[in-house]
Amino acid sequence: MRIKTMLIVLILMLVVVPPIFAQDQQIIIPKSVPGSPFVIDDSDDLFGKAWRFYRDGYAVWAADSLRKLIDRAGFEMKKNNYYVVVANFNPAETVIGMFHGDAPFLSTRLYGLQSDSLFYIFISRHDTARHYLSTVITQKGSYFEENLLNFILLFPIVSGASAQITGENLTYLDVRKFEIPKQFQKYSDISIIVKKDFYDDRFLARVQLDNSALERWSYGIATGITSVNDVDLIIDGGIIRVRPKPKGDLATFGVINFHFKAVDTKAKTIATSWHLSGGFRIARTIEPMLAVGMGLPAGFIDVHFFAGYSLEFAQALKAGYQINTPVNDNVDPFKLKLRGKPRFGIEVKFP
Repeated sequence: MRIKTMLIVLILMLVVVPPIFAQDQQIIIPKSVPGSPFVIDDSDDLFGKAWRFYRDGYAVWAADSLRKLIDRAGFEMKKNNYYVVVANFNPAETVIGMFHGDAPFLSTRLYGLQSDSLFYIFISRHDTARHYLSTVITQKGSYFEENLLNFILLFPIVSGASAQITGENLTYLDVRKFEIPKQFQKYSDISIIVKKDFYDDRFLARVQLDNSALERWSYGIATGITSVNDVDLIIDGGIIRVRPKPKGDLATFGVINFHFKAVDTKAKTIATSWHLSGGFRIARTIEPMLAVGMGLPAGFIDVHFFAGYSLEFAQALKAGYQINTPVNDNVDPFKLKLRGKPRFGIEVKFP
């Protein structure tokens, strides 16, 4: 049985590991949107307010001022798109963040891209907002694929024209749109580096964006008890004996979950999510389990409650053998017996 288990693990490693490490990488160059760079007469000094708010630790207010400044330029930001925003306040201070729906400005998480849903906005008081941008996108596997090997090893066996405006606080917005190749749209890492010019050794800003689409598959460690009290038959000192199982038979299972609705499996909590769970007991004996569970957000850890059924591969006596009778070392008095058990318990996210 142990040899068969090792063969299964080896096959899974050969099938799963190569795709995970086979990564594609490209340098992507965004194109300016029509009207860029936008020129704004920032008479209310929204840019200056954003700098002061950020310096004083009010990142939310700073982001709100930058959003109002972008709106004033006449550029419409759509809720489902991603807008990487670089605010070049002065030669010593540049802030990089992102606008996407109601997500925090300093979030670096993307949940899957369309070919034209990633934008870049550089805001500066410097004439035409000239600067150098370098962006590298690297393909990766899904979170499920990247951690599959770790899960298996649990068991003992991834420019347009400029507007002409005059004013005291002219602010420039360089807006560009990325065209994301299809192979990078669901799962990729995006590295963005911003410099004043190509030859400058110092970065104005840099950020690593984690693009991982919502998934229906996740892992878990499930611990459950049963209402059935059983015994094991063993050979102890050359004699067939009965070994009672502990009451409830507390058991730990490694399970794979299928979520009825796609969720963010990389978050601290998957939030409330109905799912199917299937897996095996983490022990030398083989015991598969199938269950239905529901998630409960606990703030710092995923806790899922489940109810299901496991099937234990146990031992029964062959004809002619009895309990408390001696047997020779070269004799196997047991035959395979399938033993079903209802299981109830909790599951936590892995890893």
